Amino acid sequence: MTSGFDQRFRLPARRAHVTDDFSIGVLAQRTGVTPNVLRTWENRFGFPTGRRTTSGHRRFTDADVLLVQEVLEARERGVPLNLAVDGVLQRSRQQHDESVHATLIREFPDLRPQRLAKATLLAASHAIEDECLARADRSVVLGTFQEGHVFARSRHRWDELARTATWSAVLADFDADLPADPQARPARCQLPADSPMRREWTVVTVSRGFAAVLAAWEVPAAAGGPATYEAVISMRRAAALTAARVVVATARAAGATPPESVDELLTAPITTETTVADTDRVLLRILEQVDSTPAWRRPAPVVE
Repeated sequence: MTSGFDQRFRLPARRAHVTDDFSIGVLAQRTGVTPNVLRTWENRFGFPTGRRTTSGHRRFTDADVLLVQEVLEARERGVPLNLAVDGVLQRSRQQHDESVHATLIREFPDLRPQRLAKATLLAASHAIEDECLARADRSVVLGTFQEGHVFARSRHRWDELARTATWSAVLADFDADLPADPQARPARCQLPADSPMRREWTVVTVSRGFAAVLAAWEVPAAAGGPATYEAVISMRRAAALTAARVVVATARAAGATPPESVDELLTAPITTETTVADTDRVLLRILEQVDSTPAWRRPAPVVE
């Protein structure tokens, strides 16, 4: 049952002709919200704004589709319309400076962060990546790596992930040894100097039948101490979609151009969830990765 949203104002979903700059009718077709309702939202909340042409017509982009979809998802969770719109507008203003981990904690407060050592986090990352490779189901695969040399050590894995993905992008502080290239495959996107993602470790994958996200930030440690991360790991589709939207928005700001199919995937209504069998398989992959790590390489337990 939809919470507080009258289905009479929703259009049947159908594919529209898409350009980089389109009318409110195309926005309605791509989001399933009628033009009259979109105009009502604009009059009441100043949303969606789009841009006004010299002839006085409103024009919209893929970014507006994502914002309307976020409002609808918040409404499905029971958030009042005015608060849903306000939250989406605030997030959109901050999105290029956003933290994936902070967004997930804010949007999904039931997710429990865990302090994990680097080796454990690497095992979890590889498990998600391996499941994505094994499925070969045209996923969107995204990652943040803090620094370019960290990505360079995993480049062979991500080249393979990108080979079968619908689209793949990695974000980091790249350098002359491996420069940013937002048109590469995977797209290598430079993080701004003040981006909170420079301290984050993220792996997120979304396809029609599977979704998973790992998002962590590096906890400040004593000089010479082992790296420790506060992480959330989830195979909840809504969480993975939220993380993917943050990463894609930052990649776009860095000059990347995801194909149209990426926006279609990230704005599609949630009709399925990752199955228990798929979740179990990822958990078993994590255990296998941890168990295969030599004892001498395993980190000492983290002491609070």
